[in-house]
Amino acid sequence: MGQNICSCGNPTMPNLGRPDCVIEMKALAFPIIVPRYKENGTRNTIDLASATLGADIKDLIATSTQLLSRIYPFPRCENITFERTETVYETAPSTRKYKIAGVGGVRTFKFETWGKDAVHQMLRELKKIGCSDVDFYLTDVGGSIWGIKDNELDTVIRGYEMATETYDSYKEYASDTTTQKAMISWDLNNSECEENSYAITSEELGYSANTLRGNISGNQIVTPLSSTTVKTEVVTGFGSAGAREHIVGLSWVNITVENTDNPAGDISTGSVENPNGTYTITTSATTAGENYKITVSDATGYDIANGTFVGL
Repeated sequence: MGQNICSCGNPTMPNLGRPDCVIEMKALAFPIIVPRYKENGTRNTIDLASATLGADIKDLIATSTQLLSRIYPFPRCENITFERTETVYETAPSTRKYKIAGVGGVRTFKFETWGKDAVHQMLRELKKIGCSDVDFYLTDVGGSIWGIKDNELDTVIRGYEMATETYDSYKEYASDTTTQKAMISWDLNNSECEENSYAITSEELGYSANTLRGNISGNQIVTPLSSTTVKTEVVTGFGSAGAREHIVGLSWVNITVENTDNPAGDISTGSVENPNGTYTITTSATTAGENYKITVSDATGYDIANGTFVGL
């Protein structure tokens, strides 16, 4: 719902001409979730003035970026709608109608993911949304990213405000004639000025925004073996109940071991992967009873949670 720009002291009227070539929003492809605020409390935005705009946006997906400063693309979505409730009027006995400000006109964004994009691990990830305020960008099938510029002269663009308390996700199970689906919906914040939408085009990005992909969540199962060796099994949630899916090929230079009781930097000195997805890490001598953390960084395409263990 746009803000009321009427002002008796500063009247405005619309100029409704347009140039021959304008940027049209195509059919929507998928949303990109972004926390509303960074770790330092400032609003998450994209710097349009950057000479490396396309690379900057890819970097916002990487786990080297702080958690609350990242963007989180959905997979390609189906049956996307952005329906709006009716504007509400009151009709006087004279039959004149009066528009009721702030009532009606609510946008509800609904969409589905199908098949492999709707497995239960995906639903577990979807349940993480809604704990704190988030915004969202929209990508269209033309490869553009759409967001909000609060002023047309701004050099940053932000996401649309989600009414976070309206977020919902659930699974629709497969039948004899249909595939499984995840059903997702939320409302646009009722004070959002959607008329202030602007596109970052694929030409500006240097690629189609439809190629952006989210990370896969990973976890670690850690077993200390001695005062100088520890084993971590790095897995995703996409395996079966009894057979985990492993993350293979990690370089030991991206695996750090730190004492969290008495921090003194990385104490790992190497690792061997055997079997696939299981890494035996050699370290400087650990201290019995003290707490340690294993961090896997820069594992392209994965967001791996820290592992912990107690020194032997």
